[in-house]
Amino acid sequence: MITRRRFLRYSVIAGAAAALTLKLRLRRAEAFVQSPSLRKFITTLPGLGPAGANNIGQYLPLATKTTATFAGLSTDVYHLAVAKFAEDMHPDLPGSTEFWGYHDLATRDRKYLGGVIVASRGRPVLLHITNQLPDKALIPVDPTLPAAPNGRNVGSLPMNRAVTHLHGGLTPWFSDGTPFQWFTPNGFSGPSFMNVPGTNPPKNTATHYYPMDQSARLLWYHDHAVGITRTNVYAGLASALVLTDDFEISLVNQGLLPDLIGISLIIQDKSFVSQRIHSVDPDWHWGKPGSLWYPHVYEPNQTGGTGPHPSCSLNPKGRWDYGPCLGATLPRASSYHLPVSASVVPEAFFDTILVNGGVYPMASVPARRVRFRLLNASQARFYHLNLYPEQPSIPGEAMVGTPGPVIYQVGTEGGFLPAVVVHNNTTPMPLIEPDTANPDGPFNLLLAAAERADVVIDFNGVSAGSTFILYNDAPAPFPDGDPRNDYFTGDPDQTSVGGAPTTMPGFGPNTRTLLKIVAVADSGDTLSTPAWIAQLNVQLKNNFLSGNQPGLLYNNGSDPSEPGPVPYLGTVDRVLTLNEDFDDYGRLIQTIGTFTSKSLDNQGLPTWGLPYMSAATETPVAGAIEVWQIFNLTADTHPIHFHLVNVQLIQRQPFTGTPGVQGVDWEYSRPAIPPDPNETGWKETVRMNPGEVTTIIAQFNLPNLPTAAMRRAVSPRTGGHEYVWHCHILEHEEHDMMRPLVVR
Repeated sequence: MITRRRFLRYSVIAGAAAALTLKLRLRRAEAFVQSPSLRKFITTLPGLGPAGANNIGQYLPLATKTTATFAGLSTDVYHLAVAKFAEDMHPDLPGSTEFWGYHDLATRDRKYLGGVIVASRGRPVLLHITNQLPDKALIPVDPTLPAAPNGRNVGSLPMNRAVTHLHGGLTPWFSDGTPFQWFTPNGFSGPSFMNVPGTNPPKNTATHYYPMDQSARLLWYHDHAVGITRTNVYAGLASALVLTDDFEISLVNQGLLPDLIGISLIIQDKSFVSQRIHSVDPDWHWGKPGSLWYPHVYEPNQTGGTGPHPSCSLNPKGRWDYGPCLGATLPRASSYHLPVSASVVPEAFFDTILVNGGVYPMASVPARRVRFRLLNASQARFYHLNLYPEQPSIPGEAMVGTPGPVIYQVGTEGGFLPAVVVHNNTTPMPLIEPDTANPDGPFNLLLAAAERADVVIDFNGVSAGSTFILYNDAPAPFPDGDPRNDYFTGDPDQTSVGGAPTTMPGFGPNTRTLLKIVAVADSGDTLSTPAWIAQLNVQLKNNFLSGNQPGLLYNNGSDPSEPGPVPYLGTVDRVLTLNEDFDDYGRLIQTIGTFTSKSLDNQGLPTWGLPYMSAATETPVAGAIEVWQIFNLTADTHPIHFHLVNVQLIQRQPFTGTPGVQGVDWEYSRPAIPPDPNETGWKETVRMNPGEVTTIIAQFNLPNLPTAAMRRAVSPRTGGHEYVWHCHILEHEEHDMMRPLVVR
């Protein structure tokens, strides 16, 4: 199973299939659509609030806060809505871009990535979300995906269902925003929906209670409705929540952090509809030119039709394998044919980079230490980031290999690290072969989907006017890339294999040059960088020693900020698997399973995959500490996200064979690998590499809640505290790489 994916890709792209007769029964004229050619670095970076507006009026609105006493506690209250609106994203786009997004009901300020919330530890948040979405999809939605326990699929549910998940939050289950907690403008709701006990909002509004009993970190909130998470998030239903605490404020007051909030860098990849959309994509009937484009045709690597007995010749414009061509058996084969449009795709990679909604933006920074909070909010794309000087002779291009100002990482999505991690911008993506990365590194700064990094970049001593490029060289998919997903200046013309023409200097499509940074004159920091690191490291360690940041569960026995030894030789509570198969239509599907669920996949090979609809198998007792080992049997690195809990990554270890009995069916092939330095703190999204066993540890504590009614509430669907764990490649999560996590 680990080698079958994209196994024909290299021969196709090399031209081996050029002479084959194409018989694919699809009405699509070409493969992926590319965005219009857009000038890079002519718009500035959107900042927070109207004062942070860029040169075309884009900014990240701050949500309006009111205060109230709720459940006996002083509480911050927010009223947001989800709605359809449009915004101008770039001067070269042929029209405004339509979104589904969050907006503030007090200001009615409708901006992309709207409603940024700034919260304080220990002060609860009551978030009201009103659903104003139209009952018509903004971008393609696959009606064949399963969407309910009774067998209904997406096509039978309202298109304007939505639910908000606070990603990384320690939330009660009824406010977690799990897939079956969706609701609509007219009061329909999913089988797990429940408003906060003690509230009675209008039927088109859902309430969410967040205790905010966590250390400082960058969280984000986004849609999580069953069957349409990937499309709702892509359409714009996402924003940020910055959580601060006294420790973080003390670092700012001591001059050890540049400021409290920093500069947000929310990184996404998108594609936009061009003026000639109907000549290249005849089936497109969603947004107008300038709006978001999303793939809606499953393009097989094999031609010959979509029935149970295709001829299986090579399709040079194909992207994914078709099950029957690899021996998969489709149920009721005569009635199951590959959907023409819209059809779910295994991953979606796009050609244009947005930062805070700005298309290839430019930011000015003082020549001193500057704090940035980074979030990978893309569907599936990984970002391996180095900061390089801009080439003087080719504006907008990076001097790859020449290090720029050093990046110092102080935190992850789980809060502050126990020590500063240094990224010198001297480590390009390690490649095993062209387009294939070594998933074990070493890396500079790698961010998988949903991962965050809290960093300080040292611009001290940089001359005013110096320019730098934040540069990405991660393959997509990761680690085994398809070169058609890698867009850069001077790239080869790949139109003959369904890719893009060569990118011209100064223009997109481009997925390597993300952000241009311009240094402006400043007096600089008075504290030297070595002294700054030494003082900050003392404070970061003390953050763990004091318990403000929980001590590591697996530690060296005397210091809760120091991880325990590798290899791990202790008890393992659960053994789980990440799997790949073909669904009933012959499309690739990713799943999660356990060693107790072994069966055969559609090719007759052993698998452990379970659909999301199956009964929960991960049911820890509240307060229990558990160690999980997760075998990745697929060809992709999966960023696995855990709701409710932060986890500690203990180790990764390569294996060979098919899991069963150790030493008989499989064995470790190399020694265990400790976490990367910037993974030694707490995480809630963990990269799990192909052919490796990933070991994590977590304590399944439920949040402290102020009322008995909140504490007694259990899911009407599962009878417990219902959460989920899943891959955060959104197309994987949806189809069907997600499992219930029900705490008893």
